[in-house]
Amino acid sequence: MNSTLLYENEKEEKLHLNAIRSIAKETGFPEDDVGLVYETALEKKRGHAKIKAFLPILVKREVKEMLLKSIESGHEGVLK
Repeated sequence: MNSTLLYENEKEEKLHLNAIRSIAKETGFPEDDVGLVYETALEKKRGHAKIKAFLPILVKREVKEMLLKSIESGHEGVLK
């Protein structure tokens, strides 16, 4: 994870890292893998976000949904 460029400050970084840990715990995917998917989704959403405070919630929801769908479909292609 390349958090140096992605997060504006330490507080924001902690919010996103907590979301990553939460997703990993809820889905059973390794935290590093979740982090890669999460940060990719975050980069895409950041440019369009009007209220950046909602990014952790929106990205967490999107990534968790994506990972759970990959489990349901019987493959983990989202991580490849």
